[in-house]
Amino acid sequence: MNPFDKRNSSVRALLLCLALVAVCYANSIANAFILDDILIVAANERIRHVQPFHFLFQPYWGDLNHLGIYRPLTIFSFSVEYSIWQLWTAGFRITNLLLHALNGWLVYLVAQGLLGSPLAALASAAVYVIHPVQTEAVVSIVGRSELLAAALFFTAWLAFRKGRTAWSAAAYFFAALAKESAITFPAVVMLEVALTGSFQKLKESWRRFILLAATGIGYLALRFYVLGGLGIPQKGQYLNGTLTLFQRWITSGRVFIQYFRLLLAPVTVTGDYDFNSIPIARPGDWDAWLGLALVVGSIVTAALCRKTRPAVTLGILFFFVALLPVSNWIMPIALLMAERFLYMPVFGFALLAGAAWAAIPDQRLRRLIASGTVAVAVLLCISHNYLWQDTLTFHENAVRIVPNNARARLGYGFVLLRMNKADEAKAQFEAGLRIMPQSAPLVAGLARTMMRIDNSCDRVRPLLARAFTIEPGQWQSLWALGDCFRMEGKTVQAEQSYRLAIQNSDFPDAELLSSWAQLLETMDNTPAAVAAYERAALIAPADERFKNKLRQLRDAR
Repeated sequence: MNPFDKRNSSVRALLLCLALVAVCYANSIANAFILDDILIVAANERIRHVQPFHFLFQPYWGDLNHLGIYRPLTIFSFSVEYSIWQLWTAGFRITNLLLHALNGWLVYLVAQGLLGSPLAALASAAVYVIHPVQTEAVVSIVGRSELLAAALFFTAWLAFRKGRTAWSAAAYFFAALAKESAITFPAVVMLEVALTGSFQKLKESWRRFILLAATGIGYLALRFYVLGGLGIPQKGQYLNGTLTLFQRWITSGRVFIQYFRLLLAPVTVTGDYDFNSIPIARPGDWDAWLGLALVVGSIVTAALCRKTRPAVTLGILFFFVALLPVSNWIMPIALLMAERFLYMPVFGFALLAGAAWAAIPDQRLRRLIASGTVAVAVLLCISHNYLWQDTLTFHENAVRIVPNNARARLGYGFVLLRMNKADEAKAQFEAGLRIMPQSAPLVAGLARTMMRIDNSCDRVRPLLARAFTIEPGQWQSLWALGDCFRMEGKTVQAEQSYRLAIQNSDFPDAELLSSWAQLLETMDNTPAAVAAYERAALIAPADERFKNKLRQLRDAR
């Protein structure tokens, strides 16, 4: 039986994708809720009820419009799953893995139409599924937005090819509701028609493109209605929107060098590229210009190949078009780069890799390259999955890979502090302050660490004064102030500081809620203490302390 016979090659491609995903990502299923998984899934009371139309008119982060993110379909998917899994992390991750396998199969179908070879398409699908840079999108539960958007994007593409424009427009609309970067779909199908058809065919398709454009405009209108704007508000932008257009463009050269590295050699990865992982470039920085030159060179290569190898041209241009919404070229966003941003653009790389591999005439050489690539990719995926095991492994790796990342230092410092490793935590906060001296959270973290080391607030008060000067009312500083008041026996002032810290935090820490709850217990305010412990248990579902405390308080009633 010919495995590439059209009658069975599609099913075989799906089975291969499922098998590769299982091998690459099975060890990630038991990972805990970490980072945004906690905020969007574990502690998100909105997903406790399945309310699709309610989600349609809410920002991604609930009432926090200032973050400028709108992904109602992703939130809806979590609400459906919560009704099945509750807080069973494995269930959410299994869904992610199945979606990733589905996307690999869709890549096979799309690539087969472009390359005209089931063998090359199968290689493209395999590259897409096993590429180690996909780890963040697949393993982090909130990577669901990338997975859903890609699945609907590729579905819309296949429907458009078959002439089912209405179905294509519907899938496109839902893809944008999963993640805003899917907005580029009309540009991609226009590129395909222009490269694989004729100018006459492009002209004849104008009605179909108008429907897609109207769909995109409809999505943008809905987004504007819900968020009050189309882009990320200044407060939510990288460095609070202080970068100029030139700074964003030239720094993107450094970003693209990292993206090219991740495509070709994804040996080291991290889920956090915050300040100052990618330093802001200046006109004299040659590496930034090199990165931009590589981008221009890639686009020129695509243009030169447009007649002889249109699939190569489409693969290159797809990569850049898919990255356009998160490139900071058009409008500033919250980050300079993220590995999850590559999830859909990797299709372009996979298309090129599949075509190049299938073009090798020596079958034995092809097999050798395939087996070696799969073996290395699987090992890298398995090792990368451990980095997402919990907050300790995540921040420890982030500090190792990008030591100039101030947020990674902050996160690692707090993890070490919770582990009662105060001296090591102090070193992390001090390292973070050398990167970002005017960071109130880092100063507050150092203050809490000094309190733990000295068991007094003598050296803490000057640090808190510095933190409040930098950012008045900053919640972590208020938390440390509350700890000082509590240590000094000033219960009322401590309770007020804790309460204000919780009010000023978009996402209160479980330990902060626990400190507040303990204080409320001493003030005989049991109902408020129970409510605080319940919130802490939602944020940290694996922490048995909160569950035990809730049982004790409820039994005492």
